[in-house]
Amino acid sequence: MNPNENDILMLREMVEESVARKMKAPADFQFLTGVIQERCHETLSVSTLKRIWGYVDGYDITRFSTLSILARCVGFRDWDDFTANRNREGESSHTVLGRALYATDIPENGHIAITWAPDRRVLLQHLGEGRFKVVESENSKLKADDSFHCTCFIIGQPLYLDNFIRGNNPPTLFVVGNKGGLTTVERRG
Repeated sequence: MNPNENDILMLREMVEESVARKMKAPADFQFLTGVIQERCHETLSVSTLKRIWGYVDGYDITRFSTLSILARCVGFRDWDDFTANRNREGESSHTVLGRALYATDIPENGHIAITWAPDRRVLLQHLGEGRFKVVESENSKLKADDSFHCTCFIIGQPLYLDNFIRGNNPPTLFVVGNKGGLTTVERRG
């Protein structure tokens, strides 16, 4: 299979938009593998993603199955569905995932409150440069003093916490609101 390069470029842009993150560094590709695993229950290697994004040189041919996983990540059935429907009016509107609050819009030491079903409530403090610390947590697995990196909070979508750290444990990827996404995102100073 030798797909159209413009189609792959469009798919890459849609993936980046849907995860609210540009693929520029090795950590970004690691983050994306976690998002794909959560959304699609499929695995794509970091090296495969780097090759598709042109971060490293690789084969000139990309497998249909690989492109299909990426297409499913942004709401299509598979690669064929993506190529058939990407240009129809309104089809890509599902990638505009909802009202968003970006980390860059939150001042350092500012706070945001987030909620998700059924009754989870968390107050976060922005430490700067997209790093957050949990200040208060109700009915959530998140605990006070947990910290993580996040660039965007999107209502109706799960929240992917990159470089999630609890105590002396090694950093990991953590997902909240996996079913139904965030219900509210509110700035508090």
